[in-house]
Amino acid sequence: MTLLQAKNLSLADIHRLFDFQRQYNNSFTPILSLEPLTESEQQELIQIRNDFDNYLIEGRVSEGLVKALTIFPLLRLAGFYRYPIKISLEE
Repeated sequence: MTLLQAKNLSLADIHRLFDFQRQYNNSFTPILSLEPLTESEQQELIQIRNDFDNYLIEGRVSEGLVKALTIFPLLRLAGFYRYPIKISLEE
């Protein structure tokens, strides 16, 4: 019997060892009462989820990477980069 150190395993290792497979119901259930998502918005959210999952499964994800993969695209979808809204970042 092989003994594995949990701290050395990645999420990809766990999926492979236990034959786990990701399952999605492709449903974005609204938590708030908002306008329904368009087909293109749903596709964009699926792409954001898939991009994040691919990084997460391979190893640790830093806070900056989480922002780049999820928050920034969501802000774009929500219109936060459109005039007259202006964003600024720390130097």
